[in-house]
Amino acid sequence: MLFKNRVLPLLSAIPLTAAFLIMGAGLSHVEAASEKDGVPRYVAVNVIPEKDAIAAGETLTIAIEQKHAPHWHTYWKNPGDSGESTSIDWTLPEGFVAGKIEYPAPERIAYGPLMNYGFGEETVLLTTVTAPENIQADEVTITANISWLVCNDICVPEYTTATLVLPVAGAGVIASETDPDFFAAARSAMPHKKIWQGMIEEQDQTLKISFHPEEVAIPELQNATDLFFFPEEWGILINSAPQEIAIKNNRLEILVQRDTRPLSKIENLSGVLTYKTQEGESKALALDVAVSGKEMSDKAGIVMPTNNDDVGPQVETLSVPQAIVLALLGGIILNLMPCVFPVLSMKALSLINMSDKEQKHAALHGVIYTAGVLGCFALIASSLIGLKSAGEEIGWGFQLQNPVVILLLAYLLFIMALNLSGFFEFKGHLFSNIGNKLAAKHGYTGTFFTGMLATIVATPCTAPFMGPAMGFALTQSPAVAMTVFLALGFGLALPYLALCLFPPLRKALPKPGAWMETFRQFMAFPLYASVAWLVWVYGQQVSGGYGVMLALFGLILVAFSVWISRHTPRRQPMRSAVHGMNYTAIILAILIVALSAMKPELMKGTEESSAIAHNYEPYTTELYQESLKGDQALFINMTAAWCITCKWNERVALATDATQTLFKENNVKVLQGDWTNQNAEITKFLSDYGRSGVPLYVFIGARDPQTGERPEAKVLPQILTSGLVAEYVESRM
Repeated sequence: MLFKNRVLPLLSAIPLTAAFLIMGAGLSHVEAASEKDGVPRYVAVNVIPEKDAIAAGETLTIAIEQKHAPHWHTYWKNPGDSGESTSIDWTLPEGFVAGKIEYPAPERIAYGPLMNYGFGEETVLLTTVTAPENIQADEVTITANISWLVCNDICVPEYTTATLVLPVAGAGVIASETDPDFFAAARSAMPHKKIWQGMIEEQDQTLKISFHPEEVAIPELQNATDLFFFPEEWGILINSAPQEIAIKNNRLEILVQRDTRPLSKIENLSGVLTYKTQEGESKALALDVAVSGKEMSDKAGIVMPTNNDDVGPQVETLSVPQAIVLALLGGIILNLMPCVFPVLSMKALSLINMSDKEQKHAALHGVIYTAGVLGCFALIASSLIGLKSAGEEIGWGFQLQNPVVILLLAYLLFIMALNLSGFFEFKGHLFSNIGNKLAAKHGYTGTFFTGMLATIVATPCTAPFMGPAMGFALTQSPAVAMTVFLALGFGLALPYLALCLFPPLRKALPKPGAWMETFRQFMAFPLYASVAWLVWVYGQQVSGGYGVMLALFGLILVAFSVWISRHTPRRQPMRSAVHGMNYTAIILAILIVALSAMKPELMKGTEESSAIAHNYEPYTTELYQESLKGDQALFINMTAAWCITCKWNERVALATDATQTLFKENNVKVLQGDWTNQNAEITKFLSDYGRSGVPLYVFIGARDPQTGERPEAKVLPQILTSGLVAEYVESRM
């Protein structure tokens, strides 16, 4: 069975042999057989042209009549929770154009917890074929390959091929209607298009759709029964949820429960409203309302979506210059992160050992380093912007939700740490072509790749000022978003660039001496710590201790490759044998990385263990909405295992006895969203608050017992202390 939106199980689908039928010219319609090779067909299809000839430059309506076996059904353009719509693959003469399928009003088809939209008994779909202005032939051949899914307790894919051979009208050939009453009835079954102004409001996972009907239609709608709104777009509404539809203050109001697909993914919400009049007549109206917040013509409806939530996100509005300044400051602070600082330190100290000739080119080194940083940021930003545009719910650090990236980054930092510890130099080793060797060189190539390396190892971090800037960037046009990302990269490159451009700053560096080797070895330990942290993150993404075991074994293989390469004999055959062992170790390490990608069933979330450890409840949209309806104060912590800033805040501010006691004494309910792996609900929450990454801390005060209202939600700074958390909680209780 084919699924259009949420994947839900049905009973097994049984494929049947397809039936093909081609009828010749002169017939008013083409009828598909109800049986093929002794196998029953559950839908008989007739293909009927409205006229028995086609004229140049005119549009010919074609009917697809479907006659269903008792209790079997096919699907509407939005099948609902499961199913597949009827589709037509045309073979047309050159210059002919086929139109879309027009559907009559659908019916609700309940199946257990599912709600599908479709048709049974006899149904007529309409479509069109438009001829070019000039037709050279005396007759044209139109072939329709029609496929559909028909279901009862099981689902069966069926299809047929129908061919119409029609004469060209003109020169003595007159086009006559084949069955006027049939086509009149088919058109009357189509929903009647209404051009009503409308608007959409989203509140507490409920969608309120309002229309302004013409005055003459209001009495009929007020007395109507069995009203139901069928959305043409999947994933916007929960199909099986009850709907509240009524006339209020001369407005048609439709209250429906929201599904998970963001409204931002569509520009218009089109649908069909069905109802029964007071006299028992069934009617259907085609309605259309804009959902993008852009003003549109009356035909589409005018909408300005609003959020009437008691505590709706108070997103700070930034201008482009403000976002650029915040990104620049965030990039500068990124240099202090434990993954980045050793790389920057070694590159800065390399300025001390530059020859006089190289010192003359220090400014060029700074520019090239900056180019490496900006180039890498541009690649990351392009991927992020492209995936967001394609509908992916992702944000800053999205690549770290992939265990393959985490393990490769751990390998890279481990190799760098071994190098800083003095265990080896990159000479003739299999790793000799990776960025660390290039970064270690004094030449321009090394400087460029040092910039790229600094960017790569900075991606797990979110510095102060970064959050609002990145959230703003991902809501803007690609050009503005790229500008903000490059400002972040320029901030990362700025300290080294300043050292290279301004000689007085270089003179402030300490004099060269033996201390440099000691400092170099010391700088390996922040990298070892980063490796340990990455292994821990990997263990959160890959099931249980299995992930930790895999990562550690991979690091052992990397270390073995480094060690054995230092003991390569000069003579054969032992030299080849040692090289073989070296390559084997690296291949096995890479296979561990591949295993991470090939075993999706090992993936797991970490919400439960983390929540139990700190008395948090794992965040879900449903739990959050339920909690908002209560009176208790809420603290929402959006975090990830790979976010260094998040882990630091949790250790020094959130997991302390003082903060835990504070939450308990003030009856604060704590929800924790773990974004270590992709989670669309958390991504939406971040987006609602104008953020594209973690950490995000939101405090919502308790409901006022007198007014029944909550205070505005407050976003805490990205760097926390216990005192700061207490200040927010106690001042807003």
